[in-house]
Amino acid sequence: MAPYDWTLYFVTDTAQCASVGRTVAETVAEAVAGGAGIVQVRDKDASDAEVEALTREVLTAVERGAAERASAPVPVFVDDRLDVVRRLREEGLDVHIHVGQTDEPIAEVRRVLGPEPLVGLSARTPEQFAAAAALHDEDTGAGLVDLLGIGPAYDTTTKAGAPAGFGPDGIAALASAAVQMGLPAVGIGGITAERAPELASAPLLGICVVSAICRAEDPRAAAAAIRAAYLGAAAG
Repeated sequence: MAPYDWTLYFVTDTAQCASVGRTVAETVAEAVAGGAGIVQVRDKDASDAEVEALTREVLTAVERGAAERASAPVPVFVDDRLDVVRRLREEGLDVHIHVGQTDEPIAEVRRVLGPEPLVGLSARTPEQFAAAAALHDEDTGAGLVDLLGIGPAYDTTTKAGAPAGFGPDGIAALASAAVQMGLPAVGIGGITAERAPELASAPLLGICVVSAICRAEDPRAAAAAIRAAYLGAAAG
């Protein structure tokens, strides 16, 4: 998954950013400057046109934040919107896609986008992991899924109808199962600076954060604190 830094994966929430008086782009620039190495644009309530416009703003914000921190390249994922990702990539913009179990099938995603973009998939059971691991390109044999998003790690209100959190031990067990099937994973759901150390021993690429950055008074400081807590526990 090089050359990217997967330690802290920031997922945007438009309403949460607005609730504290910031735009998504403003929040993204600060989060990246504070240490977020991956950004996903997610807004289930927006139209495709709105998500496309928002993604363009986020791409600019990511460049601004990354330049300030002199970080590794920061990839931008778009949640679910296959047509948006296709249009942006046709313009030469480097965007990737994340889908859920009920979104566009992975095979269709790859048919439309080809082998280049990264494709993430939300999954929460070993059966779903196995189904993802079994997806390969018929010509090259390459896997169609690049990484899994596993969760929720903790109870969360960010996503409507989300099930109860697995807890640190549950996430560790699921991540281990995913790795054994050749699929790297990130954990998501209710993760804060206080909880991040509890996930440091799990075989995850990194952790995904929504509310703890979107709603933070200072998203740059919040991102830095979450990253430091997670890495500090892993080093210990």
